[in-house]
Amino acid sequence: MPLIRLEQPEDTEAIREILVAAFGGEAEARLVERLRASGKMVRALVAEEQGRVLGQVAFSRIEIGEASTPALALAPLAVMPAFQRLGIGSALVSAGLQQLRISNHPRVIVVGDPAYYPRFGFVPASKFGLGCPYPAGEAFMAVALARDAFKGVSGMVKYGHEFDDLE
Repeated sequence: MPLIRLEQPEDTEAIREILVAAFGGEAEARLVERLRASGKMVRALVAEEQGRVLGQVAFSRIEIGEASTPALALAPLAVMPAFQRLGIGSALVSAGLQQLRISNHPRVIVVGDPAYYPRFGFVPASKFGLGCPYPAGEAFMAVALARDAFKGVSGMVKYGHEFDDLE
């Protein structure tokens, strides 16, 4: 299994290549660049094997509801296509959520595959009274990293302008 570590500035080009290859376009690469530039990126991890970056996961600041309750968005998660389905993405998500738990980040939101993310504890975000600004349906999920993370928290999730061209 590759080494999971914090993203470093020298990883930027490799991460861009992974995002373009995994998603078949530039939108997610632009998202990551915007999140870095805006200072909203809270945690970004890469999977590295023999000096080569094979995958990346990013967690950035978002808000929930009228009270602007802080939360984190898991977006994007990407693994170089030739290395997908080997557990690298799962290792990235697991490590990221564990680090966020330790850092006292109580809640994470994802718009992702509803067959994939429940293994990490994600459930439909509607169970917490959360609304999604995108037509995501069952792909809109949340996980509580702390006890009572969603107690008294509800409303529309507000993504920053960095996410604008992902719809």
